[in-house]
Amino acid sequence: MLTIFICPKCYNYRIVSRKPDATCFHCGAMLHRSDIDFIEFTDMSEQERSDYKQKFIQRMKIYKDNTENLLAEQEVK
Repeated sequence: MLTIFICPKCYNYRIVSRKPDATCFHCGAMLHRSDIDFIEFTDMSEQERSDYKQKFIQRMKIYKDNTENLLAEQEVK
């Protein structure tokens, strides 16, 4: 089965088969397994893929901000 991964650093897609995890060919980061499957990905238009990527970027930014805030709060204590 083919799996869609997306990079949390440079946001490039990678399609992988038979591996539970993968590394980005562009920046070397560990990739995030996408919640869409290969058939859904191939049925998407370029605009839908771009929209999906933008939503992923926003989720990663929110996660990063929340993590940084949590770490800053722990340092204060």
